[in-house]
Amino acid sequence: MGLAGPVPTATAGEPDQGRPRGPVVLRVIDGDTVEVRGDGRVIPDGTIARVRLLEVDAPERGDCPSREATARTAEFQPVGSRPRTERVVELKDRFDRYLLYVRNDRGVVVNESLVRGGHATSVLFEPNDKHGKTMTEARAAARQAGAGLWSACPAP
Repeated sequence: MGLAGPVPTATAGEPDQGRPRGPVVLRVIDGDTVEVRGDGRVIPDGTIARVRLLEVDAPERGDCPSREATARTAEFQPVGSRPRTERVVELKDRFDRYLLYVRNDRGVVVNESLVRGGHATSVLFEPNDKHGKTMTEARAAARQAGAGLWSACPAP
């Protein structure tokens, strides 16, 4: 089970022009936030921006197990990679971060995979809860399996 269907990245009517799809990952900030350079599809071309993975809450720096969550996010989205992004209703949060679902070049939905592997938990904020059922199921599976933070840390 997973987030199904295509992950749109281009604005309707925008020519693809043969460019690789997706923003370029510049650095992984923590388990649920990366810094990217926009490609002109969702994030303006050349713009340096932070992307907050939708429906994901990874441990903050210093919390258990933040290093593992950040490392896993870096495995899914290494520097220089070009993830495909899916936007929803609200494009940015109050911290001016882009709120997106992310699929890496191997087709892995990063948001769901972090939760399913126990590197983060799911958090739903309407109206940006398009994949809420899938994310809730991923969290339940990780918790039942005792994966990641569900066994390494006190219960969230």
